[in-house]
Amino acid sequence: MRFSRILFSVLTGFLTSLFLAVTFFHLSDFSSLIDRLFLVLIPTLAFGILYHQSFPAISAWLHHIQSLFSVFSLSLSFLVSLNLTYGAVGFLHEVIAAPFGMVLFTVALMTAGTTLGYFLTHRAITSFREGFLSKPLNVILALSIPVLWIAFIYAAAQFPSMFNMDYIRVPSEWMALFILTALLSVIPALFFLDRLVHRSSFVIDHSPGLYAAGMFFLIELIIARTLNHPALEKNTVLFEADAGPWMTILASPDSAPINRAVHPLSLILARPLVRLFSGWMGEHYALGGMLAVSVIAAACVFMVWLFVKRATHSDTYAFLFALLLGSTATHLLFGSLTENYIFGAAALIFFFLLIQSNETRFSFLVPAGLFLFGITITNIAQGVIALFFNRFGFKRLVQYSLLVLSLGVLLTSLTDIIYPKFQTLFFVPQDIAFEFNFVRSTDGNLSDPMRLSDPASITRKINVVARTVILYGAVGPTVIEAVSEKPPFPTIDIKTFDVRAGKLASYKGLANLSLAMWLLLLAGAFGMFVKNARTSPHTPLILGLLGAIGFNFLMHLFYGTELFLYTPYWVYAFVLFIALAFSSVAENTSFQWGLAVIVLTLMVNNFSFMFNIWHALAPFYAAVP
Repeated sequence: MRFSRILFSVLTGFLTSLFLAVTFFHLSDFSSLIDRLFLVLIPTLAFGILYHQSFPAISAWLHHIQSLFSVFSLSLSFLVSLNLTYGAVGFLHEVIAAPFGMVLFTVALMTAGTTLGYFLTHRAITSFREGFLSKPLNVILALSIPVLWIAFIYAAAQFPSMFNMDYIRVPSEWMALFILTALLSVIPALFFLDRLVHRSSFVIDHSPGLYAAGMFFLIELIIARTLNHPALEKNTVLFEADAGPWMTILASPDSAPINRAVHPLSLILARPLVRLFSGWMGEHYALGGMLAVSVIAAACVFMVWLFVKRATHSDTYAFLFALLLGSTATHLLFGSLTENYIFGAAALIFFFLLIQSNETRFSFLVPAGLFLFGITITNIAQGVIALFFNRFGFKRLVQYSLLVLSLGVLLTSLTDIIYPKFQTLFFVPQDIAFEFNFVRSTDGNLSDPMRLSDPASITRKINVVARTVILYGAVGPTVIEAVSEKPPFPTIDIKTFDVRAGKLASYKGLANLSLAMWLLLLAGAFGMFVKNARTSPHTPLILGLLGAIGFNFLMHLFYGTELFLYTPYWVYAFVLFIALAFSSVAENTSFQWGLAVIVLTLMVNNFSFMFNIWHALAPFYAAVP
C-alpha cells in the first residue's frame, strides 16, 4: 500500500509537471537535455511530495464526498458547466483580456455552474424514474430547447457580418490554462456542495422552470450577439425600435438623452440593472447590455412557469407555457434586442404574479406599479385594470393610482436632476406633445390614426391593430423589407406594416399552419373561459388579463404605426390567459400533447421568422464596420 501510494504520487506529479512544462514553460525551446530534465523532474519531485503528504486527507475527503453525492451526476454537471463556461469565456474574452482574469472568471463560473448543475442534473436523473422526465412528452419538450439553441447558433454562423464563431470560442492561446483551471474548479465546487446539499429545495422544486429560463437565456444571448450591431444606429431600422440609441442609454458609462416623456424612469430603473452587467466591461459595455436583456428575458420565462405552476400545480403544463412565451416572435426579438420593451414585459408579468398571490400591501404594489409606469407610462393602466377586476376596491384603487402618479412625478423630477437634459417630463405639456405625432397624421407619417369621420380608416385601422395584437406578436409573419427615406441611403426598414404603401405583413407556406394552430388555441381558450367563467377561481385574473389586452387594442387604434414594437406589452397576457382558461384540463394528457405540437410548431415558425430577419439585415450590417 505504501509503495503504491508513492508510485501514484510520483506518476501524478510527473504528469502534472510534464503538462505544465509543455503547455506553459515551452519545453521544446530548451536545447539542453539537462535543462529539460530539470524543468520536468524538479517540479515532479515537488508535486510528488505534496501529493504523497496530502493523500490521506484527500482520500478521506473523497470517501466522504462519495457517500453524499452521485459521481455520475457530478461528472455530468461538470461537463455541462465546462461547455457553458467555454462559451462564456469566448463571449467575454475581449473584456477578460488577460489570462489571470480568465482564471478568476473560469473558477467562479465553473464552481457556480457545477454546484447548481449538480442539483439540476441529479434531479433530472432521478426524475426519469418517477418525476418530471418520466413522461415522454416532457423529455421531448426538454430536448427541444437545446435543439433550438443549436439551430440558432448554426443559423447565426451563416451570416459572418453579424455573427462569428470566435464570439463564443476560447482563444487558442488560453485553451490549456482554461482546461486546467476548469479541472481545479471541481475542488471549490465540492466544498460548496458539501454545505448546500440540504438547502437545495428551491432549485429542486422549480428545476423545470429554471431549466427553461436558463436555456432561453442562452438562446437570447446568441440572438443578441447577432442583432446588436453598430448598424442599428446607421443604416438599419428594425420595427421602428431605437435599439442603437437605447444600447448607449442603458449600457454606456455616460448614458445618452432619452427625450421621450413616455419612458420617465428608465434611467433610474432599467439602466442600473443593465449597468450591473456592463459596468465592469469598459469599452465593451455593449456585451453587458446583451447579457442584461437576455437575463430579463429568461426571468420572464421563469415567472410564467411560476405563475402557471401556482395556478395548476402541474409541472408539465407550466413547462409548456414557459416554452410558449419564450418561443413567441416578440420574445425572441425583444428578449435579445437591447431596448426598453423586455423590461416592461417583465414588470407586467411580475405585477400579475403579485396579484395572483393576493398581495394587497401598498409597500409591494406601489413599487411594482412604479416599474410599470416608469418603463412606459401607459402600462400603469394595465396594473389598475388588473387590480380593479381582482376586487381591490374603488377607494384603494384611487389611492393607489394617486400614490403611483405622485411618486412618478417626484422620481421623474429626480431623474432630470441626476441626468440633466436627458429626460423630458411627462407632466409638462410641451414635453409630452411629441407623442401626439403618433396619434395624428403628419408629413412624416409617424401615425396612421383611425378617424371616426372616415369609415375606411376605421376598417383599415381595426385590421392593422387586430393582426398585430392577435397574430404577429405570437406567430411571426413574413416581414416587409422596405427602403427607408431616412439617411443614409439605402437604409433597410424591417416592419410588419408599411403605412406608405398600406401593406401588411402576411403568412406564407407552412407559417399558415402555425397561424391556424394559434387561432385554434385562442378560440378554444375563449370558449373554455366562457364555459367556466362562473365557477373558475381564476376568473378575476383572466378578466384582468383580457382587460389589459383590450386596453392595448383600443389605445393602438389611435396611437402608433409599427405596432409590432409594442407586442411585448400584451403577448404575455395572451399566454397567461390561455394557461388559466385551460387550467381545468391542465393534467389531461391528450391536451398536453396537443399543446406541445402547437408550441413546437411555433418554435419552428419563429426560428424561421428570426432567420429571415437576419437574412434581410446581413448585407446592411456588412456595410457598417
